Amino acid sequence: MTKPIIIILCLPFLLWGCGGNSGTRESPNDSSAINKGATTKPGLSIGTADTISIATSSDIGADLIVKNDCRNCHKEREKLIGPAFSDVGKRYGHYDIDSLAAKIIKGGYGHWGDAPMSPHPSLSMTDARAIVRFILKYK
Repeated sequence: MTKPIIIILCLPFLLWGCGGNSGTRESPNDSSAINKGATTKPGLSIGTADTISIATSSDIGADLIVKNDCRNCHKEREKLIGPAFSDVGKRYGHYDIDSLAAKIIKGGYGHWGDAPMSPHPSLSMTDARAIVRFILKYK
């Protein structure tokens, strides 16, 4: 009985923490590479899954992860509230890019446990795909 009460009491904080970053959204008329859907910046050297890091990557997907609230619920190599990016990368492949991008935008529940993933409706499909492509490099 205590566990459901704790979950109910924590749910507002979870939803607030993972609720999108609409305050820093790029303008729809912004002509930056982020909104053009580029997947990497020039000079990116792609390493192995063990060497990939959001902090050191010049990938557009990594930039979007930093600019949005992804790291409030996800870490690179260990579970936080949601699964680790490395676990997502191991479970899914390139054929899942569109469905995972849609899940980032619409939110989801039950694929990785009881914690729901909040929707991010202000994120474009192009940007969500760039995030997924970066996460899939953690294979």
